Amino acid sequence: MKTLKVQLMIMITLCVAGCESAKEKSIAGIYTTAFKQEFSVVNDTLIIQDFNRQSKSYQVERRTGFRRIDHGNVGPMEYKRTRWMATFNTDGFILQETAFGRQIYFKPDFKSLSFGATYQKVQ
Repeated sequence: MKTLKVQLMIMITLCVAGCESAKEKSIAGIYTTAFKQEFSVVNDTLIIQDFNRQSKSYQVERRTGFRRIDHGNVGPMEYKRTRWMATFNTDGFILQETAFGRQIYFKPDFKSLSFGATYQKVQ
């Protein structure tokens, strides 16, 4: 009876471990970056949400806040928001949008990405 309990515990442990390794890491989340250029100060946020997990489709929303710099004077905050749909390529860790050719490159740990600048995952 005792060996049966031990075998059952081992089987349950293996099942749980197998299920956890089969889980796909999600790229969905909020990624941010901030930088200063000669003519502007920029805060940029990418919000990536699952749209259809089976077809690996995602909705991407980019929210940008920036201040123009004109002759050393920093202007008021301006905002820009764009949305698009993209498909995730699991081979190269690339989120691709075809209409404008946008490509977002993910690091293998999915904690950061590259889209012109390096973004860090905050949520």
